[in-house]
Amino acid sequence: MKAILGIVLALVVAIGGYLGYYYYSIPQSLVGVPKEITSENIERVGDTWRIAFTANFDAPVDKVFDAFQHPERAHEFVPENVMKSDITKEDGNTKIIDVVGKTDILPPGFKVQNLVTEYTVYPAEKRITSKSINFKLADFNSEYRFEPAAGGKGTLLKFNQTSKDKAPLIVESLQKGALRETFAIQVRAVKRALGLAADEKKPAQG
Repeated sequence: MKAILGIVLALVVAIGGYLGYYYYSIPQSLVGVPKEITSENIERVGDTWRIAFTANFDAPVDKVFDAFQHPERAHEFVPENVMKSDITKEDGNTKIIDVVGKTDILPPGFKVQNLVTEYTVYPAEKRITSKSINFKLADFNSEYRFEPAAGGKGTLLKFNQTSKDKAPLIVESLQKGALRETFAIQVRAVKRALGLAADEKKPAQG
């Protein structure tokens, strides 16, 4: 029994050491708050993350809201992070998107994930909700609210999400970074779609 416990302890220490090394070896630009996020509040209660992000767009709310209604175009605008984004079902204001995406901050074995998400659009409220479907790592429920800003010339996006862990296999700091990065990728895709990312070129698709 002592031998078994010793082996288990050694594995735990080895995994912890690897994740610690990985965390300190990744670029600090991925650890901090991405430029796409204007403000954030992230907290964890038990096995559930509660996230509130905001993002600003230099475009009218109708244009930004419309762009966010087409998550299936993510591969077109952020192919470096989204390898696939296909509509599998569409019914009125609800659509289901099958995405294969890459989150750079996560360690090997976690970077690439397949996430099926249901989106519902509420045009009169300038609001979109989404929820994950049978995702192996967590259950996501999200809400996007769009408000005019800068005298109607800009848009403020208010994003709220709960993420309930199913398999918390990575350290909290990396989980937090992954939540930030996932949102930032969506913002980046829409800014490229609207021609707002003047400081960067849309990567060529391979």
